[in-house]
Amino acid sequence: MEKSSLRVLIILALALKRHIIKVMFYSLEGILSQKTEKFVALENQGVGFRIFVSRETLEKLPKIGEKAKLFLHYHLREDAAELYGFLTREEMEFFELLTSVSGIGPKSALGLLGLSTVDNIKSAIVANKAEFLNRAPGIGRKTAERIILELKSKLTSGDDGVSRLEGDLELEDALVDLGYDRSTSHQTIKKVSGAPVSFDERLKEALKLLGRK
Repeated sequence: MEKSSLRVLIILALALKRHIIKVMFYSLEGILSQKTEKFVALENQGVGFRIFVSRETLEKLPKIGEKAKLFLHYHLREDAAELYGFLTREEMEFFELLTSVSGIGPKSALGLLGLSTVDNIKSAIVANKAEFLNRAPGIGRKTAERIILELKSKLTSGDDGVSRLEGDLELEDALVDLGYDRSTSHQTIKKVSGAPVSFDERLKEALKLLGRK
């Protein structure tokens, strides 16, 4: 093992023992060596870091073998130490805000971030859209309402954000009614123009992307 790699491992071991690793880890840049549905691996100086990411983050990361940078949140459990990664500081800070809600752990917060953009999720909270939040894995109606209750006063969102979110939800429901699964519908809507056009025009564009005339 190279001296630089050994030095990194020694530093990490000492930091973990002293519980100061949370302060140390802010961001990490390296080569993306693995991508799965739940986590990615970044290689830095011969050390591979397993980092849990949201679906939104996973979709925006570069190809395997290319350089990537993630902002990090360190979570220490009794039986494990975990890293959670984000493309922007804003996303990381919102993740930490979500985990401040009673009953919301890191995995639940990642599931919420996988629903949409940070702005759209904030809009859902401000607009009391519990039905949007409980689409995330493990988030029931009561938990969604608790998130709204605890975070609404801490967030701001313009009318444009709420209107865009409501339009996306309406379009997603329409695609589901036409027989498409919700996950496919959700991913397709991200590619539909956000310009102020009619619902019918957006639906037509979505169906074209799905290969349906």
